[in-house]
Amino acid sequence: MTLPLREFRENTIYLDTMLPYALLRGIDEEVKLFFERIEGGEIQAYTSVLTFDELAYRLILALVRDRYDGSPLDLLRKREEHVLEEIAPRVCAALEELSQLPNLNIVEVTVSDLSGMTEAMGRYHLRPRDALHYAVMSRIGCSCIASTDAHFDRVPSLTRYAP
Repeated sequence: MTLPLREFRENTIYLDTMLPYALLRGIDEEVKLFFERIEGGEIQAYTSVLTFDELAYRLILALVRDRYDGSPLDLLRKREEHVLEEIAPRVCAALEELSQLPNLNIVEVTVSDLSGMTEAMGRYHLRPRDALHYAVMSRIGCSCIASTDAHFDRVPSLTRYAP
């Protein structure tokens, strides 16, 4: 089931990568307001270190796209060290600031999450990263996810909140 993000009234929610991405890129006012609710203590948000990995990569590509012409991925492959020397400090600072956000709980991905991941891949036909997010959510007892990813709608036990 999918509901609008602004209608979230529960206490806890898991954040998929695209919500922090939208916040850090300043591309969605609704997401900004949602993060204000988290920061204010109205919501306890959870995410995993996997989210930060995905977020770092997406931010790098976005900043390369902003700065250079052509394919960000091609440029990153050809001039990785130079590009990262220029862009990584901004990405690292943004990730550090996000990690310090009050009421944002960053949980580990554990070895036990692997079996949950493979089960979710088979049962719900989720991609590996989405299945791993789901496994982490299951382990921490969270059934609400803030995500733009409609693949999570295949999991009947989840409620997805989308901006």
